[in-house]
Amino acid sequence: MFVILSIFISSCAPSKYSQAEVDKYFTQENAKAKTSPILLQIPKGWHVVDANNEAFFDVLLVRNDLNLSLSLLPFYSNSTSNNLEKNYETSILLQQAKYKNKLEIKKEIPKEIGDKKVLTYSFSIDGKNYRIMLFEHNEKQYELTLFGSKNIEIEYYLQELVIFSAK
Repeated sequence: MFVILSIFISSCAPSKYSQAEVDKYFTQENAKAKTSPILLQIPKGWHVVDANNEAFFDVLLVRNDLNLSLSLLPFYSNSTSNNLEKNYETSILLQQAKYKNKLEIKKEIPKEIGDKKVLTYSFSIDGKNYRIMLFEHNEKQYELTLFGSKNIEIEYYLQELVIFSAK
């Protein structure tokens, strides 16, 4: 009986992610990706930076104090299966190779953000902090990276809301 009651209560609980939350923390402006069919709503206190090179970023958002950034990249895989879980592991391997295996990767439990399954990991190196979220949108996979040199955990929820806002 307790299990049934718990399931009922949790199914009635409001979602952590909602349009009301997006409206609270985001402007009405969208950032359009340069090479992909995706729009991201821009958080209040952030702005879009034109990186002038879509090979690096499809969308680059920077907090107005310049201490944090969010970058979106399509995730391309040579794998024939091209599933999110395998690409998640590939993404981690690519980061480890880039930093010569000096990383301690912290994997998070998978999340459902709106209708998207999201796989997340984070790491720090040389005083720089990264949190990378892989997700699928319109049959394409993306990495949304939160980067900063100070405590970036205060913006984890905002990063998740950016994914929720994807159109």
